[in-house]
Amino acid sequence: MRGLYPISPRPHQRALAPSVLCSPAMTPTPASRPYPLLVALAAVISACASEITAAPADVTTASDATDVGRDVPADAGADAPAPLDVPLDRGVDVVPIDSPTEDVPPVDVAPIDGGTSLACLTGGTPPPQVCARALCGNGRVDSCQRCVPCMGGGPGGGPPPPRDAGVCCTDEPEQCDGDALGGATCASLGYAGGSLRCGDWCGHDARGCNACAISAHTRQCIRADVAGVAPSTLALAATDAEISVAWVSDDGAAVHFARYSPSLAKLSERDCLGVGPARGLALAAVAGGWLLAVGTEAGTRTVPLNPDGSNRGAGSLLPLGVMPMLAARPAGGPLLVGTREGVVRGAVVDADGALVSAPAVLITDEVEAGYGSAAWVGDGWLVASRGGRGAGGDLGVLATHVAPDGRAGAPWQPVGAQTEYPQVAFADGAVWLTYASFGGASPGIARVRVDTFGRAIGEGLDLGHVPTYFNPSPMVGVGRDSLILLGTYTGSTGHGRRLEVSRVDDAGNTVVDPYAITAGPELVHSYRVARVGADAVIAWVGSGYPGRVGLAVVNP
Repeated sequence: MRGLYPISPRPHQRALAPSVLCSPAMTPTPASRPYPLLVALAAVISACASEITAAPADVTTASDATDVGRDVPADAGADAPAPLDVPLDRGVDVVPIDSPTEDVPPVDVAPIDGGTSLACLTGGTPPPQVCARALCGNGRVDSCQRCVPCMGGGPGGGPPPPRDAGVCCTDEPEQCDGDALGGATCASLGYAGGSLRCGDWCGHDARGCNACAISAHTRQCIRADVAGVAPSTLALAATDAEISVAWVSDDGAAVHFARYSPSLAKLSERDCLGVGPARGLALAAVAGGWLLAVGTEAGTRTVPLNPDGSNRGAGSLLPLGVMPMLAARPAGGPLLVGTREGVVRGAVVDADGALVSAPAVLITDEVEAGYGSAAWVGDGWLVASRGGRGAGGDLGVLATHVAPDGRAGAPWQPVGAQTEYPQVAFADGAVWLTYASFGGASPGIARVRVDTFGRAIGEGLDLGHVPTYFNPSPMVGVGRDSLILLGTYTGSTGHGRRLEVSRVDDAGNTVVDPYAITAGPELVHSYRVARVGADAVIAWVGSGYPGRVGLAVVNP
C-alpha cells in the first residue's frame, strides 16, 4: 500500500538460505516429468530427522461501512461472467497519507551501540569507553554514558563541527544483569504472566513470558514448545480431531512440522532439512494425512505426509512459483496456487501433491504475493489477490473462480480500486471477502459478501480503521456466521501489535465484539485461523527473541 507503509522488503520477500523439504528421495512422479529442469534442480534432498514427542507447555486456560465501490456488470445474475477486459476509469494516483506510526519499543534484542538522546558537551576528548557492555555480567544494573566525538551539525543542521568542538554522549543503561532484573517482570512488560530472565547481553529475555491474552472465549493458549528459532512464515491446517502447524526458520535452513490435539497437547514434531531457498509455505489436510507445499525459486515442491507427519512419498516439483496457497475441499484433492513474476497460477493436485489438472493462469500483474487467499466455496474455489496497475490505474482486489476440474473463470473486481489483502471464507452457503481499502481519507478494513465468481452482493461492512485496524484479516465460517481474525495496526505490512477476534453474522451484525488473543510488546505476523470441530484454532509467529510460535483454541 503506497503512502501508508515504509517501502522495505517484507519478511517473506527476503532471499533465504537453503530450506526444508521433508522427503528422502524426491524422485519425480509421472505428473512432474514434463518439467525435467525443475526436477533436476530439486534432486538433492536430505532425510527427515527422527520424531520428537513432548507434553504441552505454558498452557493457559481461560477462567473466567465505509461504502465500497462495486464493479458488478449489469448481467451479474448470469451463470458465467464476462472477462474483465476493459480499462477501469480509476487513473488517479494514490495520495500519500501522512499517518504517523507509534514507535515500537525494542523487545528481546541485544542493545546496539549508540542512541537517540544525545547531549553535546563542550571541549575535551572522549573518555575511555567503560560503559554498559563493558559492565555487563557484574550482577548489577548499571547506567552510564557512552561518548564519541561530535560529528553532526547543530539543531538547525549545517556542516559538522570540528572534532575538537566537543563530545556527544548518550545514556546506555542496562535493562538487567544476571539475577538483577531492574524491577521488571513479564507483567510489567505487558505480558499476561510468565517468568522473565536476563539475557547474556544484559537485556530482557522474554521467552518464558506468556503472550496469551485471557478472555471468556479462549479455551487454551500456549507458546508452542517446539524446536528451532525465529520462524519466518507459518502454515496451519486442521481436522475435527487434530491441528497441524508448519513453519520455516528465519535462516531458511529448516521446515518444521508439529501436530496437536484440540486441547493443544503436542502429539509429535518433525524437523526436516533440505536444499533450496524457501519463499513460502502452505499446508492442507488431505486423504491419508497432510500435504505440505514449499515455494522455492525452482518451483513449488509438494511434500505428502502421513497422519503422524512422517514422509509419505516423493511429491512433485511443479511450475507454480513461490508463496504457495493450498485450499482443501470436502472430498478430493486441494487447489494449489502459486505466484511467479506477478502471475498467479492454480492447479488441482491429488493427496500426494501430483498434478490432476494443468496449471491455469488466474490473475496477471499481481502485487503483494503472499497476501491473497483461496478457499473452497461450494462449487469450486475462489482465489483472490491484489491486481497490478492496469490502463485505468491501480486495479485493487481481483477474484477468480476455479472449477473442481481446474478450469479458471475470468477475474472480477468486487470492491473497487486501491484495495488489498483479500481474504476469502465460506460460511454455510455464503462467500465472504475481507479486504483493506487505502483510497479514502481514513484507510481501513471491510467485509463484503460475494458470489462464487467473486462478484459483490450488496454493500461492504466497515470493520475498523487506522490506527486501530489495517492488516490482512483472515476468517473462517462458523455456521452462518464468520469468525474474523484482526491484526491491529502497526504501519508494517502483515505485522500486528496484537491479534483480536470478532464474530459477525450473515447480516453483517457483530455478534461478539473483538477480544484479544495475544498480549505483550512483541509484534505478531504470519497469523492463520482454521476450524477444529466446533471451535477455531489460531496460530501466529511472535517477533520476540528468538521468535516463537503461538497457538490458541477459541470458542467462537
